[in-house]
Amino acid sequence: MTTPAHAALSLIVLGRSEHNALPVALGAVAPDVTMLVFYVWERLARGVSESRIWSERYFDPGWQVVFDIPSSIPLLVLALCILLVLIGRRSTTGHIPSAGVAAAPRRTKLTAATLFVASMIVHALGDLPLHREDAHRHFFPFSDWRFISPVSYWDPDHYGGYAAVGEVVLVLTVSIFLFRTYRGRGRWIVAGVAGIYALFIGFAVLMWSGL
Repeated sequence: MTTPAHAALSLIVLGRSEHNALPVALGAVAPDVTMLVFYVWERLARGVSESRIWSERYFDPGWQVVFDIPSSIPLLVLALCILLVLIGRRSTTGHIPSAGVAAAPRRTKLTAATLFVASMIVHALGDLPLHREDAHRHFFPFSDWRFISPVSYWDPDHYGGYAAVGEVVLVLTVSIFLFRTYRGRGRWIVAGVAGIYALFIGFAVLMWSGL
């Protein structure tokens, strides 16, 4: 699943409230930031060819660790549990009149952080059924197991064409629905997701066509 499609999925799952849209969108994108750093370093800094990046450098053990940490479901669930405990404690503190005003902004930040991490978990769950040879170790560092799905989100030899159509439908449907639902800055977030997705498609077409 492409990064903007992850954002669309997380927004429809966790971002129905416009107030939650920004931390949810950022959390959906976060696991792929390491991939962006990887690509910029290998392609622009080192000048590695496009084919070698994805056939060789992507599978380098060091890079694999970098990719797998932000996609580790146990680590993300642990972070989520810690945040929920902290929110519970802040809520208890908030019942004390003298502490209520001071605790409110902290609860807001903790809530945003919780949505951010929850969105990262949605991202990881979205990756599970759509990766084959490029699958992440979603239970790292406790296990090196990878789920090799029969479906690839990009490989036409493994239903990638169908997956791509489904992804387009997802992004368009979510974008239209949330753009009509939101009234403020959430519309800019949705427009950004849709715009970046269009750029992703254009870039993919260029890469596959060899232009």
